[in-house]
Amino acid sequence: MNLTGQQYPLISVITVSFNAADFIDQTIESVLSQTYPHIEYIIIDGGSTDGTVDIIRKYESHLAYWHSKPDRGLAHAFNLGLSHAHGAWILFLNADDFFLNSTIVETMVPYLIINSALDVVYGRAIYMTQSKNPTPAPFRKIFGEPWCWQKFRLTDIIPHQASFINQRYFDRKGWFDESFRIVVDYELFLRGGKDLKALFIPLSIGGMREGGLSGTQMINNLRECRLARQKNHILPVGLAWLTFFGQTFRFYLGRVLHKLLDRLSHKISLPGRNSANSLHSK
Repeated sequence: MNLTGQQYPLISVITVSFNAADFIDQTIESVLSQTYPHIEYIIIDGGSTDGTVDIIRKYESHLAYWHSKPDRGLAHAFNLGLSHAHGAWILFLNADDFFLNSTIVETMVPYLIINSALDVVYGRAIYMTQSKNPTPAPFRKIFGEPWCWQKFRLTDIIPHQASFINQRYFDRKGWFDESFRIVVDYELFLRGGKDLKALFIPLSIGGMREGGLSGTQMINNLRECRLARQKNHILPVGLAWLTFFGQTFRFYLGRVLHKLLDRLSHKISLPGRNSANSLHSK
């Protein structure tokens, strides 16, 4: 990048964790290995008792801020991170997520500079298996697609693991709503409505392991999506409920299809789904 020091934006990366000793090392290393030098890294731990804190302490000299104490849930933890963030752009990378390579942030920064008036610039996130050496989860949909308000009001297409959020958006729309436990990022972007200034970059940015809150509590996830749409007057109540039932049906149908097809994943490649070349998508 041929930029002067004055033009480089500070990027705040915020990781929230709780009893994440199995995976947080990879998360931290993926941030600290970034080639872009202007990153402020913040870790908010919810009072872990499994060795997570010992791992964080190994890296504390490289952290802008960290603490380990109980919080009131995901939204509160995100807000605690925001209270210590100074970056022009904020990205939330949870303790079972990670950047896919060391040049991700450097690659994205020119897009952030050119589009400094936007609310969010985002790419793709890849669903990964829940292991210490994860691989793309078979047939899982690659999360993140071109911005379309009409689609977004029905389903989330912005992965927070791959989203650089403009600090000014929080100034205008407020922080995360603690009445939501799971879809806190989706609700935040719904507040922007059809005027949300979003840009999709077709780049795979983050890996996220299966089994997080939104994965293990999918019905609660869909319920909160319905409530977020109603709260922000995105859909009429009847249509919000119809969307909820339709998505619930698709979820259970998807579980059945995965059981039937996952064993064939090495032979089948489906557009927009994880395959052998998922990590090389541009």
